[in-house]
Amino acid sequence: MSEIFSIKNATKKINNQQLFQLDNFSANKGELITILGKSGAGKSTLLNILGLNQTFTSGTFHMFGQPVNKMTRKEKTKIKRNEISFLFQDFGLIEYETIDFNLNIGLKFKKMSLKEKNLLKIETLKKINLKKDLKTPVYLLSGGEKQRIALARTLLKGGSIILADEPTGSLDESNKKIVFSLLKELVAKDFLVIVVTHDTELANLGTKCMML
Repeated sequence: MSEIFSIKNATKKINNQQLFQLDNFSANKGELITILGKSGAGKSTLLNILGLNQTFTSGTFHMFGQPVNKMTRKEKTKIKRNEISFLFQDFGLIEYETIDFNLNIGLKFKKMSLKEKNLLKIETLKKINLKKDLKTPVYLLSGGEKQRIALARTLLKGGSIILADEPTGSLDESNKKIVFSLLKELVAKDFLVIVVTHDTELANLGTKCMML
């Protein structure tokens, strides 16, 4: 396995109060890591640190073998653009735009012809088993369909890391299973998937489960 994250003796403080501490944490390609913890434990904050949107207060944090505190803003931006995708409980889609518009966000930095992009979008919708016209407005979709569109956008973007904050939190049992199954398929394709969840049953489906 190829290591993506390595964290040692790290703490996060807010207003001089310690939110959490990580003594030793590593994450590799092809892993599905679930994070459980009470509300306010800092789970979402940890995802934002891993996504290079926030920083630890102390400790060592390496990403792709490089110390994050030595990275330039340009280097971080490149990693965020090319390697990291977020999934959210509220899907992170633009509701009053079409499926096509939202999927194009994932293709923003791809050097492909319009025809190639359109074919790729159609193929990706087949992969997530969603039979919808690309011109369909997102607000007409069910919660499960919206989360699958968010996953499709992630597939189109590519990269190696998915950081998911309660991605099944607003879904019924059937759609929870569909979304988690799709996440496991991405793991099989060598993505690193890190999921914050309150669902103990789902958390136990990961290759690693961590309490925060």
